Amino acid sequence: MPQYKNPETILVAEDEVELRTLVQMILMESGYTIIVAADGADALAKARAHQGTIDLLLSDIEMPSKSGIEVASHFAVERPETKILLMSGCPPALTAANHKWNLIPKPFTTETLKGKVRAALAHD
Repeated sequence: MPQYKNPETILVAEDEVELRTLVQMILMESGYTIIVAADGADALAKARAHQGTIDLLLSDIEMPSKSGIEVASHFAVERPETKILLMSGCPPALTAANHKWNLIPKPFTTETLKGKVRAALAHD
């Protein structure tokens, strides 16, 4: 049961079922509205079908069908108001140097996830 209600909606795109479920539970317990997607193509389809605002895209970088970079690029055009936070198991220096979006390296703790999400949502 959430202790408070965040007004934000987050689309979580992660192909690993266990991690996707864990991230969904952590963020729902923090009061966020969560839309889950199993891969990049699913994320784009769910974003296009969602009538409301999506405040944050939280996406794995490496996924089947479309990468997190491809999904983020679509969001930059189709939903430019949406903040973007990418997840990656690659060394942070390599991925951060190659991408313009915020990054959360895997593995991460619950507190790190919550803090990175909050910071991404607060960032203009």
